[in-house]
Amino acid sequence: MDRLLRTALWLALVTISVAAGCSGGDGNDPVVARVGHVSITMSELQSRLNELPPYTKAQYATPEGQIEFLDRLVEEEVLYQASENAGYETAPSVTIPVEALKRRAMIQAYYRDKIEKETEVPEEDIVAYYDEYSEKFARPARVRFRHIMADTRAQALEARRRVMAGETFALVAKELTTDDKTRDAGGLLKSVSLGKGVPRLGMSSAFIESLFEWKSGEVTEPMRSDDGWHVIKIEEITEAGTKPLEEVRQDITQTLMPGAVRKKYDEVYEDLKSRYNATINEDVIRPKFRTEQEIFDLASDTEDPLKRLSLYRELIFSYPEGEHAAEAQFMLAFIYAEELQDYEAAEFEFMKMLDKYPDSKLAESAEWMLENMRSEDPEFSDMEPAATE
Repeated sequence: MDRLLRTALWLALVTISVAAGCSGGDGNDPVVARVGHVSITMSELQSRLNELPPYTKAQYATPEGQIEFLDRLVEEEVLYQASENAGYETAPSVTIPVEALKRRAMIQAYYRDKIEKETEVPEEDIVAYYDEYSEKFARPARVRFRHIMADTRAQALEARRRVMAGETFALVAKELTTDDKTRDAGGLLKSVSLGKGVPRLGMSSAFIESLFEWKSGEVTEPMRSDDGWHVIKIEEITEAGTKPLEEVRQDITQTLMPGAVRKKYDEVYEDLKSRYNATINEDVIRPKFRTEQEIFDLASDTEDPLKRLSLYRELIFSYPEGEHAAEAQFMLAFIYAEELQDYEAAEFEFMKMLDKYPDSKLAESAEWMLENMRSEDPEFSDMEPAATE
């Protein structure tokens, strides 16, 4: 039983088969194992090892570990050949799941290649976003400087005297500063924004603010921080302003891309429905006598998540502007996320809700779910997914 369990876990982790007809190996790529007509070479063994996650691969770093891994490859190939000889290659229990995976993979590939890869955010949308949310791209005033840190004011004065006498500030800093972290860089610090401090040097925000009273290239009088005395050379002062569009273009594009993809998908889907003459026979599928409230109550009382999905879809289709339409759309996405763990479907349905019902009371909850549903331990204390509109 332990070996069967181990085999099952192994097949779940490494779903690979060594293809029939592999080369028999040569002097540079010796055969390390054979199973019937199939040969496993050293390069193939290394390739399979490289496919493992790093934390798993580390278990097989030694020769003994590689032999153990090879033994499991042999075990898998033996089972594969046995199942092939027993006719399972054409068994419905194999072909049906394979076809389902193939169908889903084809749809995903089409969506990726024909929707996502062909979607571009229009330039006018990027410019409009930049203009509307310019406050997001505000850049505070910044100062970049060198400093010589000393224990006493007298030591700081001596350092300044040498600099003012013509010695290079960076060289004096390397010789005299007590700040080990900037000594090798000649006392140079990265730019510091107005309103920020440098806590490790005892420089408060007020200390940094006082530096803006000086000009680029000037050397200050000794200044005291919480940790000592400093002589500072102002390297550069950058005034407050707004980041240029080109600097933030990529960030804006990433922000707008999901909406652009949704728009592209809607356009392509409508075209495809027309091209393939897609129709729905409502009279067969949807009973005419059920009211919106009846459908909603029936969905609320149904335990099977798949049946609830069907009922919520019926409600949205039948009453797209109804009292419970937004909540039904939210529950579609919520069931996918929390009960079926199909996060791709959930993301699609949450985005559809935000697009169709942006003013719903559940819009904020939908945004929260989009950000947190994949986390291991989301907290739902602030959410009420079933709240009535």
